[in-house]
Amino acid sequence: MGRYAGFLFLIVVLTPPLADLQAREAELADLLAGDERFSTFLRLAATGGTLDVLAGAGPMTLLAPVNEAFAELPDFVLAWLARRPAVLQNLLHLHVLPGALADGRVEAVLDTHGAGVIADDVNAHNGRLRPIDRVLLPAQELEVVVPAFVEGSIVSAGSSTVFLLSEVIAARFRREGYRGGNVSVYSIGTGAGFERFCTEGITDIANASRPITDGERQKCQAIGRQVFALHAGTDLLVVVVNSANDFADNLSLAQLARLFSTADTWQDVNPAWPARPVERFIPGTDSGSLDLFVEHLFSKDRAPILGASRTSVSGDVNVLAHGVAGNLYGVGFLGYAAFNANRHRLKAVPLEGVAPHGSNVFDGSYPLARSLMLYSAPDIIAARPQVGEFLSYYLTVVNQEIEKAGYFEVDPQTLNRSRLLLRAAIGH
Repeated sequence: MGRYAGFLFLIVVLTPPLADLQAREAELADLLAGDERFSTFLRLAATGGTLDVLAGAGPMTLLAPVNEAFAELPDFVLAWLARRPAVLQNLLHLHVLPGALADGRVEAVLDTHGAGVIADDVNAHNGRLRPIDRVLLPAQELEVVVPAFVEGSIVSAGSSTVFLLSEVIAARFRREGYRGGNVSVYSIGTGAGFERFCTEGITDIANASRPITDGERQKCQAIGRQVFALHAGTDLLVVVVNSANDFADNLSLAQLARLFSTADTWQDVNPAWPARPVERFIPGTDSGSLDLFVEHLFSKDRAPILGASRTSVSGDVNVLAHGVAGNLYGVGFLGYAAFNANRHRLKAVPLEGVAPHGSNVFDGSYPLARSLMLYSAPDIIAARPQVGEFLSYYLTVVNQEIEKAGYFEVDPQTLNRSRLLLRAAIGH
């Protein structure tokens, strides 16, 4: 039995204040125990047998995620890690590095995982502790899914943007042998998709181009669904004008907000532009595209955009594209795939001097980028294993198909995190 067996039961009684521990050159295990910010990491380290390592001879560098970092992982993931010692130990080992590593290797590790430092290092007798804002995750491999062996139907509904990607994946799933049921994908808008998933409980997957709201999550919980999100790709929301528009060559976000609310003419946006009425074409009220636009431009208040004059609303992106293409003074916004399909008759307007294209996806310079997400729940996957198999297949092949759908890959860290969530939900 290691020296830290039963450690968690004695923390409150036996652990002196952090300042006292530092004064007597505490070991790294003591520092964890003496700081409430690391209580989740401490619990997992005790479960995974890492506390003995942190009490051993150094020097070593401990990259310690604070509790808020673990809060980004659903409870079922932490419970699954506790039941999977090998997976947990691999995760913990990423956080314990040999030596003081003052040569930049710590920074390289953090950059690789997209993690940041949130406080000064704390020195210990056997090394140093560096507080970080993200849990470092090992590379995740999903089990190989053979579509021909999958039995049962899968139903997904929601975002018209994600619909295009899910249809591409579903078509490949069928081509590779799936005959055990139907994969049904419905384009009804993100909000309506969450209604079917969280309130009616009649779909297996909610396709979404925006995060779930607190109210929607509560409705999911009310019917026993502990919802989680899988990030499958990245989209850019593109502001479009008629291809013959020769004046709207750039918009600041402030100008964009005026254009879709109080501006009566284009001249109200920029004095050098024509004094011609603005004709607006916007997505329907169930659209995640509208939600994202309103969040960025109007602090989630729909009233300015929905109350603007000469505003046409449609849930069909083809109707929006046709409206702008048919009006010299029209303006609208579309997902990147819809824009790409209509680029012969529409022109994209740069925002803050940044054009919407792939090179601006990962550097964060384009202001209206968004994740394409799939929501499901562990109880659905437990009752209907084919849902977990389809989602595993989806996340395995998505980067091979994403360009065909007209979108961009999600960053590697986010995709890896999604694979971890899915493994935990399936229980593998």
